[in-house]
Amino acid sequence: MSYKYKERVTRLSKDNLYMALALWMEEFPYFQEEDDGCKGVGVVFVLPNDRVLSVDCSRDGVHGIARVIVKHCADRVEGCKVFVSRKPCSICAKLLVQARVLRVFYLPIMPEKEEDLANVDRLFNASPVAQSMFVPHVGESLLDKIMERESLEDADFINSCQKEIFNKWWDKDSVTLDPLDENMKQQIEGDFDLLMKWIASIKTPVYKAEMKFYNVDFKGDDLGVIHNAEVTEFPGGDVAKHMMVFAKMLARQTDDPKTGVGAILMDKLKKEIVGLGWNGFPSKALYAEFPRASDKDASDKDTSDKDTSDKDTSDTSTREKKYPFVIHAEQNALMVRNEKDLKDGILFVTKCPCNECAPLVKLSGVETIVVGEHLEDRKEGDSALNYDKVRKYVKDGELQCIEMRKGDASE
Repeated sequence: MSYKYKERVTRLSKDNLYMALALWMEEFPYFQEEDDGCKGVGVVFVLPNDRVLSVDCSRDGVHGIARVIVKHCADRVEGCKVFVSRKPCSICAKLLVQARVLRVFYLPIMPEKEEDLANVDRLFNASPVAQSMFVPHVGESLLDKIMERESLEDADFINSCQKEIFNKWWDKDSVTLDPLDENMKQQIEGDFDLLMKWIASIKTPVYKAEMKFYNVDFKGDDLGVIHNAEVTEFPGGDVAKHMMVFAKMLARQTDDPKTGVGAILMDKLKKEIVGLGWNGFPSKALYAEFPRASDKDASDKDTSDKDTSDKDTSDTSTREKKYPFVIHAEQNALMVRNEKDLKDGILFVTKCPCNECAPLVKLSGVETIVVGEHLEDRKEGDSALNYDKVRKYVKDGELQCIEMRKGDASE
């Protein structure tokens, strides 16, 4: 893959991401269809400052939207944008109206309760709360750049996964596209299909490779890795696999030109997401306000007329680096979490927490970290970031560490 730190990073808009996350929450292992005839939904509530308040889904006999509103109370959700995987039922609609959310976005797939649509429309029409059908747009050029950036080569498997999840969610007999004309319906169906490819390109490397989760410990002064038993139950197993795909979706939102990281905080007892984040430059930062080079990037003077992205041609120590300016995914998740007390909390993160983040994670009360990489591949000194603190915490029994890796590795 050709990498140039000066290039702008291509990514989804936040609204597109939030709708994709709402749909993905229908795959959460604890997701349940309702026993009152309603289909379950995934939901994302976004605060007026454009930060996520809560992510949840229908489960435990409670509708997804109702779970969030009751948990956070109406005053907290007032003014929120709500992204829901299906058009809500009247139970959820009346709560949204009473809570005074700003706007509700839903996908045009089978609604939560089809025979309830007239009641839902009546509730929204009599209130200032807007409802809008919304299908995220993922351009083919964006997908091509993502495939190149992440070196994704399993095109056949990705296409197969794309078709499978498209057929699962898109039913022509139940989609709510009236009164659009045929050309617009085809466009929306095409947009939904590309969204499925975006999801499939993240899901396939995790599920197709038969990734598993293992307890990890560290030994000796060099903190060498010890692999212990596979973790098949929570916080490993199916939940960890689902959360790692979720975290990788977040990682794609980075504006860091080289490395994307996604992080999710979860309440272990309630099995609820309480915070999420990705790495990147400070909020609202413009291009070129901060340095973008990493330790391995070459000098500009040799890159104007030829591609030297794979070869250092000068002393990189003279270049101003990005590291002091990038907010890490774990830091973002901790700062915007919706619960202060994270005792027994779990951190799902695509890459090992560095020395800058590990003390903050431990301070917050998190006791388990699930890492989406093989820790033996994380070598010390390969960048300005170091990773020995998290190893020490695990060795001293202050943190539990679980890593994701292929099942046949080191077995």
